[in-house]
Amino acid sequence: MNKRTLSYDEYYDRVYGCFLGKCIGGTAGGPAEGRKELLDFPLNEELLHKCLPNDDLDLQILWLELLEAEGFDVTARDMAREFYEKVPYGPGEYAYFQKNYARGIYPPLSGSFNNRYYKNGMGCPIRSEIWACVFPGADGTRRRYAEMDGSLDHERDSIDAEIFLAALESELFFTDELRPAIETALKTVPEGSRLGGVLRDTIKWHDEGLDWKLTRGLILRSYGHADCTNMYQNLGFILIALLYGGGDFRETIRLGIACGYDTDCICATAASVLGIIRGAKKLLGEDGMSDTGLAIGVGTNRKSGSIADLARDVCAVGISAVEYFGDAVRITGHPEYRSVPSKKRTPPVSVEAVYSGDPILSPDAPTELALALTNNTGAEADLNVSIAAPDGIMFTPDSLRLKLKPGERYLLSCRAELSPDAKILNQQNLFRVRLNGDFGELEDSFGLVGCDVWYRYGPFLENVRDISDLPPHEVYGSRLAPLPGENGYDLTREYHLGGIADIDREFVPEAEPFLGIGPDGRAECIPERISIGEDLFDTAAIQKYEGPHVDYLIRRFISPEERKVEIAVGHTAPFRLWVNGKLIGESHKTKWWTLENMHFSAILKKGSNTVILKCAQQSDHAEYSIVWRGKRWRQYADFSSELIGRG
Repeated sequence: MNKRTLSYDEYYDRVYGCFLGKCIGGTAGGPAEGRKELLDFPLNEELLHKCLPNDDLDLQILWLELLEAEGFDVTARDMAREFYEKVPYGPGEYAYFQKNYARGIYPPLSGSFNNRYYKNGMGCPIRSEIWACVFPGADGTRRRYAEMDGSLDHERDSIDAEIFLAALESELFFTDELRPAIETALKTVPEGSRLGGVLRDTIKWHDEGLDWKLTRGLILRSYGHADCTNMYQNLGFILIALLYGGGDFRETIRLGIACGYDTDCICATAASVLGIIRGAKKLLGEDGMSDTGLAIGVGTNRKSGSIADLARDVCAVGISAVEYFGDAVRITGHPEYRSVPSKKRTPPVSVEAVYSGDPILSPDAPTELALALTNNTGAEADLNVSIAAPDGIMFTPDSLRLKLKPGERYLLSCRAELSPDAKILNQQNLFRVRLNGDFGELEDSFGLVGCDVWYRYGPFLENVRDISDLPPHEVYGSRLAPLPGENGYDLTREYHLGGIADIDREFVPEAEPFLGIGPDGRAECIPERISIGEDLFDTAAIQKYEGPHVDYLIRRFISPEERKVEIAVGHTAPFRLWVNGKLIGESHKTKWWTLENMHFSAILKKGSNTVILKCAQQSDHAEYSIVWRGKRWRQYADFSSELIGRG
């Protein structure tokens, strides 16, 4: 295959233009981030000449420094470590990655497990530029790095969106024609996917001559989501900005803002694309932009705040990539540069946990999984394997001797279960794997997430009228007399066929301290243990009664220290929440579930704490979640459930 060629001057100009666009667009779109209405206003010129911190760029600088320090033989685990140790904030999908990583759930599962609301967010598509700029024209290599990156905190369509944007941006190093570059990049998107649908439909509506506002409305009608950071509508809005912007830098940014929702990401990405096409010389000259400098919000070693210096460093890594991989592009006339180190980071034998279901540990059943052991060398590996389980957990096998042929991947079937006499179940359970062989000694780890263990009391039932004092031989129709505005027949049929769930009725004494549930001979007062592996749970999945009712869920858990915590409660139905006997929050509303419908604060004691959630399932099901957070939205991952009456 004939290699494409870039002169260094053109390469640098386009990389510089890309990151100029990233900073300018992200800052311009920042103030409107999260607004969902149409924002068809003139562009505020002042915002084009300053730079605000933005995660759109922060994480790409992190990846740049990882390559500069460790070379190209890095893995998703290496990226995960950098992310976990150096990113101080934790909104949305970032928080779920950090929580998963702390519990030994590594990529790619770290992006999908327990990440219900944010798994198709914008967090990884906005990290595409670094891969396009370091690997222009190197399709396979670029895709592999984008795939590793996206798998940290997202699922398939968001990962494919990052791959698509990186392909589009890469192609524009070799052409100034936007539309053919989009068509080339579309080849990376799976046919029939929802992502492919929004991209291809947006292009079609543009080509049909539809007004951009109508196209925006059609995107929302066909692909919209309530979450302002959801990827589908925002990818469509990026294409609106690019296609309807007509190559005009300011109008492209204005349209990105005008569409609303995740405006900083929309504008940063669209302006990056246009920045590659126009290059820094035109942006700084004809377009009147300026090098605003960088504003970085993550742990970084960068000494310079200049975007120009960032571009030079990116180009140095890109030249090193050409020499290291030797694929797809040739860069001519480049100056002396600091080469990326050639470190071998892939271990002789690698270990990966392969879960047969969710990576959870329950007190009610063993967990089946496998360990994939792969010989990455060119020689036979004779090794001893030992697995050390956390206290209170039995793991089999705990050791074996194994021979692996060169390149062989062996699946070792394993089983983990809680010891019969265990009194607690830790949320964080890290298993240590030690390998000994001719290569020396290696250690690795994997995790199982201990379920949150609750004790359910219920169902507490209530009907539309209470006529329990009426003897069964008496006609009861008159006792169901409708109130003004009620239909008598509807009322009777509701009495026969339905029921209600009243969050205000005290089915047991609820005064502080909450001690009202006792074994008084009622079935609903006999506790039923419920093990919940994810934050989000569905009431219909944890109990068998079909119909409206109220449950009390009680969890006793251990905190390793006294903590002031923020509690994010997601709910679709009414609830009340007590912590250590104190009512800290409630709602009477029916809502669309998000991770963060409501927020409360509480003080947790060091040691044992009690949380009680009163749930009102008003229809066929209700959804709830409780997340415990500290500073900057980091979720805690080190609580332990107390197992009452076990052992």
